[in-house]
Amino acid sequence: MEIISARLKQLRKDKHLTLREVSEATGISNSTISEIETGEHGCTAGTLKLLADFYGVSTDYLLGNTDNPNTSIFTVADTDGTITTIEYQLIDKLKGLTVEDMIEIEKYVDYLKAKKEVEKNEK
Repeated sequence: MEIISARLKQLRKDKHLTLREVSEATGISNSTISEIETGEHGCTAGTLKLLADFYGVSTDYLLGNTDNPNTSIFTVADTDGTITTIEYQLIDKLKGLTVEDMIEIEKYVDYLKAKKEVEKNEK
């Protein structure tokens, strides 16, 4: 619970918002937000999602599952609609790379896929 409290408080401070402003924007009471930020009060899944959406971060960031607050902008999914842990970690590692780096990575991924297809057809 400490990580949620710390991250919510830091996000609010980074955006120079008061508890009242967050309360008015989210519909969560001023006292509840204060209690969540101080760790006195737990955070329901609905409240967590509401605050994550308000601050533009993922719930995984608030929960401490990632240090990347911007993972919510990715919409990568497998055919069944899920993203695996390794895929998520690879996406997270792309942060800070240049466009040229991304092009090189894309070429390598295409190479690996083509290689797999050739091996599959040779069997």
